[in-house]
Formats: sequence, structure tokens, C-alpha cells
Amino acid sequence: MYFKEVHRWAAEADRLLPELRHRRVAPIALVRPEADPAAWQGWKTVQAGELTEAVGAELPCSCEFTFDFGEYCVGHLELEFEFTRPVDAPFCFQAKFAETPFELASDFASYHGTLGRGWLQEQEFVYDDPSGVIRLPRRYAFRYLKFRVEAGSDAYRFRLKNICCDTTTSADWSKLPPPAPSCDGLDREIDRIGMATLAACMQECFEDGPKRDRRLWLGDLRLQALANYPSFGNLDLVKRCLLLFAAATGDEGRVPGCLYLKHPLPAAGNLLYDYQVLYGDMLLDYLRASGDREFVRDLWPVAKRQCELGFEEFEDDRLVEREDRWIFIDWQENLEKECAAHGVMIYALERTFELARELGIEAEVLEYPVVAERLRRMAVELWMDRESGFFRCGPDGQISWASQLWMALAGAVPRDQAADLLLRVIAEPAATGPGGPFLHNQMVLALEQFGRHEAARALTRRYWGKMVEFGADTFWEVFVPSEPLRSPYRDPMINSHCHAWSTPVFNFRQSSGVNIPVSGRR
Repeated sequence: MYFKEVHRWAAEADRLLPELRHRRVAPIALVRPEADPAAWQGWKTVQAGELTEAVGAELPCSCEFTFDFGEYCVGHLELEFEFTRPVDAPFCFQAKFAETPFELASDFASYHGTLGRGWLQEQEFVYDDPSGVIRLPRRYAFRYLKFRVEAGSDAYRFRLKNICCDTTTSADWSKLPPPAPSCDGLDREIDRIGMATLAACMQECFEDGPKRDRRLWLGDLRLQALANYPSFGNLDLVKRCLLLFAAATGDEGRVPGCLYLKHPLPAAGNLLYDYQVLYGDMLLDYLRASGDREFVRDLWPVAKRQCELGFEEFEDDRLVEREDRWIFIDWQENLEKECAAHGVMIYALERTFELARELGIEAEVLEYPVVAERLRRMAVELWMDRESGFFRCGPDGQISWASQLWMALAGAVPRDQAADLLLRVIAEPAATGPGGPFLHNQMVLALEQFGRHEAARALTRRYWGKMVEFGADTFWEVFVPSEPLRSPYRDPMINSHCHAWSTPVFNFRQSSGVNIPVSGRR
């Protein structure tokens, strides 16, 4: 094991286990899904009777209702039944939980995606003694609940006296500053839905998605932390997550891409190169948000080790292809990633050196700026097209958002040209754009870093505003407006519709007095 402190870091993370805040949410209507070509993903819900037909009324042994809870809920379903005749057989009901009308209308039996179907939220429950309040043991994430009692005993009738979801989050809504006075209606709606997304993912850690994956991912944590600092300001939850990753570094000292929260140490999963090397960047953001130098100094060796490991994968100043690790960058299909990953490494070296300087220990990494400059020269030599002014990557000379923004953040073009590079690639019809919210957020951060606040706001309004237009309760893992059924997992019913990396990082609280640390070169 590379770091002897992993058990101490795990114990410190345990001590920061947050207290979850509870709020009970009851359904507001009975609905049914209805096909509608004009609706997002082709489905909407319509009213299907009065709520009193299901709650409080005597019900037959076979019945079915679909409840609309009116908002996105993350928590435990609670039901209270009253039986008007003796229960002469076990009481059985099925529950299907859905985030969207499309998911509600989908037949889970037809699922053919690449991820385990266990993430689909449909289960049967059997109770020998259904008296009293029944609390489902598993936590669910949903807006809609399809409830069915099938082939029960004719000997009994029952009433559903109460139904609600005991929702949980570690976010404290009372600490949320109001949006800036300059925000208009769309700004406020994006902000409201963004905060609902972030809060739903703030459980015992910053989860990837409360329906799926319910794991802690390093790249998502980076975006969630930046959205959290000027909003809920839950520094302890960021600190806990940074400790959990440090505790999972293993024999080589490598920070994993994601974690399964097991004891005595978190279990690591998925090696992601571009997530790993940015650990020092996240520590620097945390230091600037919290001022906690002692904590950051304690984790400094982890940050330094990620840069060492990252650069070990270079030969002759180029990243070597490997089958045992993943370069993510974005979900966009056919994205050429070498140029962007090269930029991520330069950026990581610069930011980690900046962290060392703020800690007063830059002597440990004096070679980082030298290496970064050498990699910048190589990037310009390999990928800069002087005629177009774009970085072109791959055999076909692909122009992508990813290459331009990471080269800009890496300083491969002069600072006064970086913003122009970003604005030009956004406007370039032939450019390969993002495959979803993750890279959109990266572009927003890059625009902010180079002083293009209004361009960042405009991009946020244009992209996340479309999700608002399509009726989002929380922001979605996958969103390409022209492809409503797109899924990187081959089946859209497994997509997450409340997802960490889709929380907008644009700060609508610029006048709130909270200073958001912007990741980038200063």
C-alpha cells in the first residue's frame, strides 16, 4: 500500500458522515402515461382520476394506480394499509418507480442495455403481516409510482390510508443564498432545477445519480463541488469525499475513478486517466473555498502522486495508449481524445504546482512548470492547424470542443487568444460538440476562466434552458436535444434523469457574496 495513512483517512471520512435531512412528500395526483410526439421522448402524463379514489377508499384485491408525487423524490416509500376483512393470505403488491413519463411507459421486460437491469426500479413486495406503516427498505429515486395489487385474496378488502416518500439529502436548503437580482425567470428556473439536482445527489457522499449509479465518481465530484461552494456550501461533504478517494489509493497510490463505499476501506472501481490527474485541481479549489490548509497539506502527497503516475504514461512527450485504463473526456461518440487528454495533463501539472505554491512547498515540484511548457510545445507541434487556428486531432483532423477547451486551459495559446478560440469552436458548425452535460459544464468553466461571463451564461441558458423547456424536474445525465432516446448504454430507460455532472456549474449567485473558485490557470 503506497500510503500508510489510508486507514486514518478512511476513519476521518467516517467521522464526517453527514446527518441526512428528511422531508415527507405525498402524491398530488393520479396519472397515466400517454403517447405524445410533441413531448420529450414521446410521452407525457395526463390525469387519471381523483387521488381520493386510491387513498382512503376501500379497494378491491386487484387494483392499479399511478401516483404523481409532483416533484423528484429520493428516499424511502412509506405506505399504511387498513384491512376491512381478515387477511387470510400474504399481502402482495408490485411497485414501479419512474423518473420520467417515458420510463413510466417503458416495459422493463424489454430492457437490452449494457448496464445491469437491477438499476431499473421495479420490485414485488410480500408481507405476511401488512398492518401498520410499511417502509420499503431500499431507497428509490422517482417522481412517478405505479402501484399494483394483483390476484389478491377475495376474502379481504383494504384501504391505502397514507402514502408518502421520506426524502433525504445532506443539503441544507436554509443555507442557499438567493439568486442574483439580475437573474431573469429562465435563470431562476435553471438555478432551481440545478439545486434540486445537486441536493438529490448529496446523500452520504456526492452521488453520481440517486437512481444510477449511486456511486462516488471523481470527475462528477469536481463539478458538484464547484456548484456546491457558492450554493449549499457543504464543505464537510467535499472533504469527506476527498478523504474517501485518498483512502482508496491502493498499493500504487493511484486515485480511482469511482468508489463503492465499503469498509474498512472504500472499494475502488474504474481507472479514469483524466479524472485521476485532476485530484490536485480539486484540492486547490477546496483550499480556496475552505482555507483549510492543514487538511489540504495532509492530502498533498496524494495529489503529487497522481501527477507522477499521469506523466509516467507519456513517452517522448506523448500519452501512450493503454488497454487497462479509460480516458473519458466526454460521452460523445467518435471523439478523438489524445489532444484533450494531453491538455488535461498540462492543466493538472499547472494546478498542482499552484497548489504547492499556496502551501509553500513548491520546491517539491519545481519541474512541473518545465514539463508543462515542454508538453505545450509538443501540443502546438502535433495538433495546431495554423490555417484554421484550431487544434485538430486524429487521422481526419477532427475539430472538437474538447480539444479546444483543454488546450485553452493548458495555455497552449496565449491567454488573450484563448477566449476567442472557445467562442469560435462553439460557433463552428463542423466542430464535434459535447455528447451531454459533462462537457458543456467544462466549456462553461473554461469561458468563465477567460472572462467570458456572458458567453458562459448564454451557453447555460441555451443548453440547460432546453431541458427546462422539455419539463425537467432535475437535470439529465444524457441530453442531446435532437436525439431524445440517445443512450451510451444502448437503452434509454437505464439513463439517469437526475445526474451529478448535469448540475450547472454556472454561478447565478455572483452578487451573493460567495466566491466560487473557478478551475483554471490564474
